[in-house]
Amino acid sequence: MKSKKIVRISVGILATLIIFAGCGKKSGEKEYNKAISAWEAGDLVRARTLLEKSARKTSGNAQKSSVLNQLGLVLWELGEAQAAADAFSKSANLSETLTGANLNMGIALFNAGRVDEAEVALNNVLGENPKNETALAVLGLIEMQKRNWAGASTELSKAATLNPRSPAAQNALALAELHQTKNSERALTRLKQIVSAYPDYAPAAFNLGSIYDSWLKNNSAAISWYQQYLEKAGENGSHIQAATAAIARLGGTTSSPPTENRAIPERNQAEAARYMAEGSKLHGAKKYDEAIAQYRKALVADPKYKTAFYNMGLAFYAQENYNNAATACNNALNIDPTFSDARYMLSLSYAKQKKWNDAEREARELAKTDKTRGEQMIDYISNAR
Repeated sequence: MKSKKIVRISVGILATLIIFAGCGKKSGEKEYNKAISAWEAGDLVRARTLLEKSARKTSGNAQKSSVLNQLGLVLWELGEAQAAADAFSKSANLSETLTGANLNMGIALFNAGRVDEAEVALNNVLGENPKNETALAVLGLIEMQKRNWAGASTELSKAATLNPRSPAAQNALALAELHQTKNSERALTRLKQIVSAYPDYAPAAFNLGSIYDSWLKNNSAAISWYQQYLEKAGENGSHIQAATAAIARLGGTTSSPPTENRAIPERNQAEAARYMAEGSKLHGAKKYDEAIAQYRKALVADPKYKTAFYNMGLAFYAQENYNNAATACNNALNIDPTFSDARYMLSLSYAKQKKWNDAEREARELAKTDKTRGEQMIDYISNAR
């Protein structure tokens, strides 16, 4: 249940102009502009390389702070929490005005396991804005790690009050209060309200199963909620193995997850395009589950729609579901083996799973059609190994 939210600072053309405002071209500006374009295009490895070069060339604390913050964002998306935390820390130390870097640093430090440092950074954020819901929520999670249930309940309650529409905050609060008060009925009520208001939010169903299982010893109710969790999470859930094992232990059964794509005899490209457009809007709003659902509909209408598979892969990757991201990109390449964007994401998805040989194979294949990105990916894999 760790928070994955990172505040994006200094993106787009306007931010680029602000950061490098002044007379003439400044050292590092060219690399920064190219990095932003690569980042927005999803080419994270190239964006990282260019930002590192820009940071070395850039002078002036404010400008370098912005470059380092952007580097932290890219490193975060690449799954390198330790490196991201260090970049955010350097950014925050260079400029007191870029307050978002402190929040980014706190979140990255928390996910990197550097809890004490994260707590300092997040409290600095709250010193400037006591109503920063994200800082409060992550501080609540830190208190949960310490098993300080009262402190966790206090921080998470503040976050949930500031943003009552956040199912994650409500979910975490239910668990903190449960451990603090031992009142399972109160926790059940809160979790069932989450399920009712946000039917696609799977973790609440898993926690309901856990409470019925471990606290109330109600096997039939536990099995039912665990099964609902598996249905809601599909292949994306972080508790799939735990839920499946619990169902088996309690004497229940599980059904096989749906396949990635259902073939139909006809192609309806116009209908597929409509679903694709809706999926892209949801994707841009970071509503990844809903976007994936629309991409699936597009593929039902047109099973040969390679871009729907590719976009699905991007959505899975954003959720850190690298296995499904690789599967979706493979499906796109089965339709068009020259689809270099899909090849790039396939290699990156394999690398995130530490399937180095597979990642390197795809990177070398990519280099045949896109030499620059292929070689950058090969370098990235070599360093990551």
